[in-house]
Amino acid sequence: MYQKLHSYWTWHRENTGFRGLLRHAACLAVRPGGRGRTTAQAATGDGVQQSGGEILALQPGELVEVKSVEEILATLDGSRRHKGLLWMTGMSKYCGGRYRVHRRVERIMLEANGELRNMRNTVLLEGAMCDGQAFGRCDRSCFHFWREIWLRRAPERAPGEAGASC
Repeated sequence: MYQKLHSYWTWHRENTGFRGLLRHAACLAVRPGGRGRTTAQAATGDGVQQSGGEILALQPGELVEVKSVEEILATLDGSRRHKGLLWMTGMSKYCGGRYRVHRRVERIMLEANGELRNMRNTVLLEGAMCDGQAFGRCDRSCFHFWREIWLRRAPERAPGEAGASC
């Protein structure tokens, strides 16, 4: 339980700052059960930004750029999820970076119960892995799952062009 709470507070501190963390904690304290919707979420239905750029049909080897934290947060609901997929603690450090698509994710098995789940518009990125710092220094080095709405295609750089390589 401690680890789950620590992860939750760490995510809010990293992605919304200390004031955002306090504001969210105050909202949870006011709502019965801590699970209500904000006024903005009630106005839009579920709090998820509706965007036409969600489906990119990315393929392995394509170069993408991870959108900014602000752009990604706009796609999340009150549980920091986009269509059920959690924006995990530690993913924000990859925002603005360029990465190659490692592979598409079409199906996963949940370790807790062995259930198979189909996934859509989700990819793995080369080098964008969980470092485990927010999870008690876990050493598994799991891939983060990336929704295509959190990414944009990046143009290939010319051979002599300056910039960081992926």
